[in-house]
Amino acid sequence: MRKRLLTLAVNAVLIAAVVLHMVPIATMLLDSVRTNDDVQRALLALPDAITLANFASAWIDGNYAIAFLNTFIIDAGAVVVVLIVNTLAAYGLTKLPIIGRGFFLGYFVLAIAVPAFAIVVPIYFGFSALGLVNTKQGMILIYSAIFMPFTLLLMRSYFLGIPKDIEEAALIDGCTHFGVLLRITLPLAAPIITTAALIVFVNSYNEFLFANVMLQGQDTRTVALSFYNFVGEYSSDLATIFAAALIALAPIVILYFVLQRQFVEGMASGGLKG
Repeated sequence: MRKRLLTLAVNAVLIAAVVLHMVPIATMLLDSVRTNDDVQRALLALPDAITLANFASAWIDGNYAIAFLNTFIIDAGAVVVVLIVNTLAAYGLTKLPIIGRGFFLGYFVLAIAVPAFAIVVPIYFGFSALGLVNTKQGMILIYSAIFMPFTLLLMRSYFLGIPKDIEEAALIDGCTHFGVLLRITLPLAAPIITTAALIVFVNSYNEFLFANVMLQGQDTRTVALSFYNFVGEYSSDLATIFAAALIALAPIVILYFVLQRQFVEGMASGGLKG
């Protein structure tokens, strides 16, 4: 009886949480296909007539075509850099006799605790001296550095769970450590690699602080920055703002739906270990 009551209570809490999260999403979906006059009269209501003009206006006025291109280049670049560096680093920290292993682990744990606002000013002046302000290359370097510590620890934890017997057997058969990494470790670590890529991409996609400071030209804006500027310019046109928000949100939602199984598996298997 107690178990059944506990199950009902947990289900009730989960349903309440879903409803709570669905209210703003439902508001955005409904109001994005209504006219602005209808939205001004009632924020949450069924549309009298569906219109897609809001999406066309948001796409053109928000300069989303260039914003999506910039965002994809920056985020994809950060994902590639993080995966290459972290894969090699995680393998080295778990499979090779690295000198100073404890120092490196402690450093990356400490790096996670450093808030972004504490380093944005020195990074700006340093990148300004190097000519990397308002460039995609600069943002790739920033996002790679920011999201590298957490994903490295996550990948290291997963690598610790890969059986050593398989790798040792390959080494005995004459395979090099690099060959073991390519032929054995990477295929087995596919879930955590997918998870790390998704974490870096989504967080880079949503990042605003560094994008707002470093990207000063309209032609270099990311999606998050374009949406922010769009809201400031069209604050009275709520229907178009909701359409712009839906355009900005759609790629991440689709990505999560496609990769949700790999993401959950990677997060569940990558719990931090000693």
